Formats: sequence, C-alpha cells, structure tokens
Amino acid sequence: MHSNHRTSGKVVLNKMVGLLAKPYHFCRLYFLYFTAAVFICIYTFSNKANADSVADYEISAVYIYRFSQFVTWPQDNRTLTYCTLGTDNIALTLSRLLKAKNNKIVTLTSISQLEQCQIAYISRQKELGLTYIPIKEGVLTIGTGHSFLAKGGMIELRSINNKVRPVIAISSAKKAELTISSKLLKIAILPSLNSQQQGGENHAQ
Repeated sequence: MHSNHRTSGKVVLNKMVGLLAKPYHFCRLYFLYFTAAVFICIYTFSNKANADSVADYEISAVYIYRFSQFVTWPQDNRTLTYCTLGTDNIALTLSRLLKAKNNKIVTLTSISQLEQCQIAYISRQKELGLTYIPIKEGVLTIGTGHSFLAKGGMIELRSINNKVRPVIAISSAKKAELTISSKLLKIAILPSLNSQQQGGENHAQ
C-alpha cells in the first residue's frame, strides 16, 4: 500500500509550506533547536506503521528561508532577495518553497553577482571551484561545504548526528554589516577563533 512508501517530493513540499504557515501544528517534533516555534519547526508525521521522513536538504532549505527572521541588514529592506549559485537539492527545494510563498529568488551564474542578493545560497559544487567567498555589505552567504567558512562564507549548514546545525562565522557576518540574533547564536555552533579552519566546531558536548 502507499502508506508504506516515501512521500513524494511534491507532497513533502506542500507539507513544509503548510507547516511554515502553521507553526503550532499538532505533530511530533522532528527537529527543534530554535526557541518557542518562532523559528524553524519541521515535523514528522509518524506512527509505528508509517513515517514520512524529511531529508537534510529539505531542512536546510527551510533554514535558509527562516534565517531572514534572525538577521538584521544594514539597509531597511522590506523585501529580501534570495539567490542561489549552483543547482542541487537544497537550491531546487528552496526555489520551490520561495515561489510558493511569493518571495523573490534569483539564480546566479557567477559569484560576482552577489551584490544583488540579501541571502545567497552557494552549492557545495560551486564552492569547491572558488578560492574565496567575497564578503559584500548586506549579503548573507550560506553553504554546506566544510571549507565554506574558511573561504569567507558566513553560515555553514552541517549534518551532525542526523540533524542539521548552523555553524556561524560571526566575524564574517560583522564585516558584511550583518547582525545575527542572539536567539540564533544560542543554538548555533560557533567556530573557534584559534582554529586553523573556521568551520571547526567549538561547543560543549
């Protein structure tokens, strides 16, 4: 029966959009690191016989979508422009999610086009081809590669123990005149300033 099959991508996306609109939906919490249902709550609809799983790339896309609520930009931007550089599951899911919520999203063809963005996701494949990530005023850069922060990126979305965690380089964000909320910083992994690679973890186990 279909109840034992993985939910299709379209159905999962519809559920994600619905959950974003209804943060108090009565379901078991799949993921909760942020405070009081204000930030991200991704749920799993499950029982002993059936569970619809949410993939890491889907969680990452919702993260990127919700970061706007916990970052202050130097400009008073009423409407934020999201950008993607490179095509992967995160970029595709984010694009569908933003279009469903009537947000503006731009597909970049070069890292030199960052200035038109407020939130820019750079795929791991594209990041590998870059020697550094430019820091532009008012542009929040997000990626998933372990060298992303060392190259100048601001937030790495890292999978740890089957959960996606944000790893934040505060110094890079400050250089871009971005202020990150203490609520987000409390649940993030903050790299050690003395580590050779900025993406290294620095948190209590």
